[in-house]
Amino acid sequence: MGEVDLAMFDAPDDWRTALHDWARSYRAALVAHPHLVPVLAQGPGRRPHALRLADAVFGCLVAAGWPRGQATRIGALMRYFITGSALGSFAAGFPEDAALYTADYPHLGDAHRLAEHRRTIDQGAFDTGLEALLDGLELRYRQLRRED
Repeated sequence: MGEVDLAMFDAPDDWRTALHDWARSYRAALVAHPHLVPVLAQGPGRRPHALRLADAVFGCLVAAGWPRGQATRIGALMRYFITGSALGSFAAGFPEDAALYTADYPHLGDAHRLAEHRRTIDQGAFDTGLEALLDGLELRYRQLRRED
């Protein structure tokens, strides 16, 4: 966890950019050390690096104006998304036997080639999901600001 960059929380330009940059750093650390993912999925416990991470995310969100309860839920949501994305590979789960798909799965005709593009597919899926997640949070944040 010490490899996860938290510098973006020192003086964040905005909460969204900070979460984006942190999420990419966090996922990169987890992908580099996949054996840690099941342990980290249990929560921060008493691990200092994990507690520093939680503190930085929560502090950034609260400083940006998110209510404390929302900041807690967003921190949890981000952690679920990031650790889930590092838990395994979508692309690696498809058998490489092209004949398997021809008869029974006509829409998956090229699925046997996914494993060779695993890193690109998995990173692309993470990036797409991260942007969608942050877009949704941005909409909620704007609504929250209008309600103030």
